[in-house]
Amino acid sequence: MEEKKDEGLMEWQVKQREYEVKKARAKALKLRLTCSICSEKAKLNCPCGTTQYCSTECQRIDWRDRGHRKACKKIRNERAAEAARAEAPPSPPEEVFYGPAPRSHADEVRARIAAEHEAARARREANPEPEPTSERYGSRCPVCLEEWDVNDGLLTKACCCRRICESCHNKSRRAPCPICRTPHPKSEAEDMARLRRHVENEVPEAIHTLGCRYGDGHCVVKSAKKAAKIFKRAVELGSVDAMLSLGALYYHGADGVKRDMKKAQQLFRLAADRGDAIAQCNYGTMLKKDGDPEAAVYYWKLSAAQGYAGAEFHLGLSYYHGECGMERDLAEARRLIELAAAKGHEGAKRNLAALNAQA
Repeated sequence: MEEKKDEGLMEWQVKQREYEVKKARAKALKLRLTCSICSEKAKLNCPCGTTQYCSTECQRIDWRDRGHRKACKKIRNERAAEAARAEAPPSPPEEVFYGPAPRSHADEVRARIAAEHEAARARREANPEPEPTSERYGSRCPVCLEEWDVNDGLLTKACCCRRICESCHNKSRRAPCPICRTPHPKSEAEDMARLRRHVENEVPEAIHTLGCRYGDGHCVVKSAKKAAKIFKRAVELGSVDAMLSLGALYYHGADGVKRDMKKAQQLFRLAADRGDAIAQCNYGTMLKKDGDPEAAVYYWKLSAAQGYAGAEFHLGLSYYHGECGMERDLAEARRLIELAAAKGHEGAKRNLAALNAQA
């Protein structure tokens, strides 16, 4: 029953469509037989073939008042152009070129980009990035992207436990953190609370910063003994800065911390082998006192290669006096001492003044 119903419905639709087509044809035929103006029986045909008129009066109305004159002329011109194109001979085929396809502009751009990448790779190989002593800090300041200067102070933000250079710290003083955008702490207690949160998470840099605060008495009661205990905890977690700080604490001694040159030398050696410039200079100085000048010069050169002023000063004195197995070279001595003096080393400034007075 359902199939018969569907067939009947389809037949009805077909018949309706046929009726609509017949009706449209009849309407079009009626329009072609009636005047376009008054709908009377047409007697005149327009030259364009699109309109009919019953009299010249209706044609004059359509051409003059309704603007059919221009439309009629345009239609006739288009038909004439089409007829001319149809009668015109076909255009000859394009000449076929057999050979390699010409290089496009995109190929030149790709070649230029590849050359730039190759040049950048060659520059990186010629001047490799220094290996950072801390994976967290990297080899550059995260704010200004300048390489760390071993002669300037570096400050750790308690909010995100990230380090920035002294210049960026001075620019962002009393402002939100330039890295994590945390507002400036309203009190020392809030600052310590932020730092202790990272200490509880066993972040070595945060633990070292807490030890420094106990050593300096910043926001807490000064205690060298507690600072040494905290530094040991950071050393166990691999903090190079803590090795240097704890070594300096053992080297100079303090209230509650007995002076121990052997432990200081061991810690300086650990930090020096990890690439810390200050530790390399300190370890070289201790080696010279222990009677190993050649090893001292080796570590001083490693430190001076990173631009540390103290190592440049020691090398300059060695060249000036001809010590530590080095030949006397006054020109090289002056150059190194001038470098150290330009970076603010007080001993280098005094020796440079003496050299200038002798000259």
